[in-house]
Amino acid sequence: MPSALPPLEKTSQQLLYLIYGNQDVYRREAKFSILTALAQLKQGESLCIRVMTDRPQDFAGWPVETVHLDEQTLARWQGSNGYTHRRKACAIAQGLKLADKTLFVDTDTLFLKSPHRVFELIAPDQYVMDGFEYDWSYVCQRPDYLKLGEHLQAHGICAGNSFKLYNSGLCGVRASDTPLLEAAIRWIDEWTQGSFDIHTIEQIAISFAMRDKTVREANRFVHHYFADKRFFHAMQAHFFSLYGEAFGPELVARCLDVPQVKPVPSPWQRLRIKWKLRNQRKHLKRVGRDLLYGSSAPKHPYYDVCRHGWWESAFKEILGWDVEEQQKVFGTDGAGWPKQLPRPLKRADEQVILTFLRQRAAR
Repeated sequence: MPSALPPLEKTSQQLLYLIYGNQDVYRREAKFSILTALAQLKQGESLCIRVMTDRPQDFAGWPVETVHLDEQTLARWQGSNGYTHRRKACAIAQGLKLADKTLFVDTDTLFLKSPHRVFELIAPDQYVMDGFEYDWSYVCQRPDYLKLGEHLQAHGICAGNSFKLYNSGLCGVRASDTPLLEAAIRWIDEWTQGSFDIHTIEQIAISFAMRDKTVREANRFVHHYFADKRFFHAMQAHFFSLYGEAFGPELVARCLDVPQVKPVPSPWQRLRIKWKLRNQRKHLKRVGRDLLYGSSAPKHPYYDVCRHGWWESAFKEILGWDVEEQQKVFGTDGAGWPKQLPRPLKRADEQVILTFLRQRAAR
């Protein structure tokens, strides 16, 4: 935990982000999330946004306050067990000193409603998390959860008296909840000793700390696109390439032009694709679906840059095939469409798709 924070004024509520490292994709994620939060504000509403970062210069000119994190702080927050996501719990705990209500938000989050609708859910002994994922009883027998299960048994937890596990992509707490975060950090340290099989231990620890309290879900107010990053990263890169990253009111307005869901063909197109793949073997069906979904994405300026997201998924599936079968797809440039793959609905996409797959294979 850092010894001191910069002298920021304590506020009634804050939207809090954590971002570190110099990867462009995460900087764009954070900035786009901030834009969606601002775009959803109602007339007369204001918002205190704070960003904990090792690169405060990236947010110069943006309507945010930055908390500078040095290398020593980031190393301390990671802890001695090398668990990266421990930093998130530490950031929330430290942020509690800066506001009566803190809404921590992962950078891969889009606001669909005003953040104030979420702040209203935070109350004494009532917390906010992104969304319910599963009960401990559902996963406790999985091989990768057995070691954690041994730790939880020491706390009297078993399949018969399990607790709910929430996604912590969004976490709403109060200044008085410091003991809750401190307990979660202690459990993270206990559960990551030696080695660990689960990379979501941080959100399990926070869920465990909240197990006897009321937890409200926020997923109707936000879209946490953690499973579909490839599509949103493509759209955000396109957005900032068009308009730049210098903040201005027009940037807030323009962010609403970017779709808030991934590109999926129309119901009629999906039915056609399903019929087209009906006789394919299972592994070919998965690849064919991704290739055809990319080819049949709805027409939209931002969806046009997303088609590679579907084709990338197909490419990764093909890498799991045997070498001979891969070569039928990745073979000589100029060869026709592979016989084992279903043809895209648009013939013009055949060469585009093959060029993409073969270029990826050649890297």
